[in-house]
Amino acid sequence: MRKKKLAALFAIPVSTLLVIVGTQSSIIASAIGVEGVGETPITTEASADTIEMCGWRISGVASSITLANTDPTLEYVGSEYALSGVDEDILIYLSGGGTESTRCSFYGDYKGAQVKVSWTGTTFTSAPDTSLNWNTSDKALTIAYTDTGCSADWVTESSVSINAAFETGDEVIPAKILAASVDTALEYSPDSVSSPTFPSCGFSADYSTAIPSGKVPTAPGTTYSFTGPTLTSTLVLQP
Repeated sequence: MRKKKLAALFAIPVSTLLVIVGTQSSIIASAIGVEGVGETPITTEASADTIEMCGWRISGVASSITLANTDPTLEYVGSEYALSGVDEDILIYLSGGGTESTRCSFYGDYKGAQVKVSWTGTTFTSAPDTSLNWNTSDKALTIAYTDTGCSADWVTESSVSINAAFETGDEVIPAKILAASVDTALEYSPDSVSSPTFPSCGFSADYSTAIPSGKVPTAPGTTYSFTGPTLTSTLVLQP
């Protein structure tokens, strides 16, 4: 927790003192005035605790997704071969640190957020050779997003199908919340000393595709592995 120190220097005036020295007779009276002016500097110091600036974070996005047939005993024999996988426990949250629900302040700067998912390439490349390659125009890569606990005001996509209609560089937004929705003190109060509240959104992504039928492997009897489109998840602030 950072502290900002505030210091101020005060000039404290000392009241002027008039000293009366005199003699008195029955005829006249005289007075001599002696004045003195001085300043005594006093330094005052104060401290103020501050909390972290609120920031959006995302966690749980897998660096790679493994797709497999639901029945591990099945093998590709020329018929369509379904593949699926899942990325669970993706979480978008607003917080003051890397830990969810760490108190923070907007300091008057309320922002929304959205997650954008884009992809590079539309081909599944097979190894040890390319005889089982296929393109998403042959069999689409479908991503189904499931909301697993988004607070109010989030807008979520249900699914996207990456197929021939999509171009490389396209994107989908599985979750977003507008700045106007976050900027609601009665609903979200991350700087509250007791029971702070935060907007967050949890979801999972289910992936499915298939090796098309009619493929003939160059090396039958070998285990093939595939590398598909590269998906990139980007967290973007919304003004």
